[in-house]
Amino acid sequence: LPRAFDAGYGNNFTTSSCPAFFKDFLSDDTFNECVPLSLLLQTSTSFFTVQRSPVKLAQTLGASCGVNFDTCSTLMASLARQIQSPNNCAADLQNQNPMVVQAYTGFVAYQSLYHAGCLLNDDTGSYCFSDAVTNATSPTDSYVYYLPLGVSLPGTTSPSCSSCLQNTMSVFASAATNRSQPISKLYTTAAAMIDLTCGGQF
Repeated sequence: LPRAFDAGYGNNFTTSSCPAFFKDFLSDDTFNECVPLSLLLQTSTSFFTVQRSPVKLAQTLGASCGVNFDTCSTLMASLARQIQSPNNCAADLQNQNPMVVQAYTGFVAYQSLYHAGCLLNDDTGSYCFSDAVTNATSPTDSYVYYLPLGVSLPGTTSPSCSSCLQNTMSVFASAATNRSQPISKLYTTAAAMIDLTCGGQF
């Protein structure tokens, strides 16, 4: 199964405590068993490769969605607190070290991306996320999944106006009410863009 930061995390850190924190959480069995989509999206090269294979992607999502959500959610919330500690990565977070920011946003966005990533297509029974990343006719469908990580929708985004998109945006609307979530700053603009394409019923 794909792992977060599988290409390494370099040595460009302000303090030695931060890479030590990375080493600890990345070697934690519970963390790896969570197969967190929120971290795989931006930090896993193997997950990028997996997305080209519908079978492997379905296996990965099956593992990610088959975890004990409460256990994983509690762990990610704990890691989100720990990474902000001066004893861990506070200095690097303040300096906007990309690796550290990606780890932090991955921790805080775990819940919303678990719920969105595990949505099933009502018509096909497959994962909505899988349909989005393999949709050759609408390659921008997968962009919405980066919203919880603080990545804005590009202006060229023209998604398929499906029940999957509707249900995914519903999950994100709920997450956006929490000001500590990166999506809280992006949701309104993203929803307006999607409304332009799909109409107000979205």
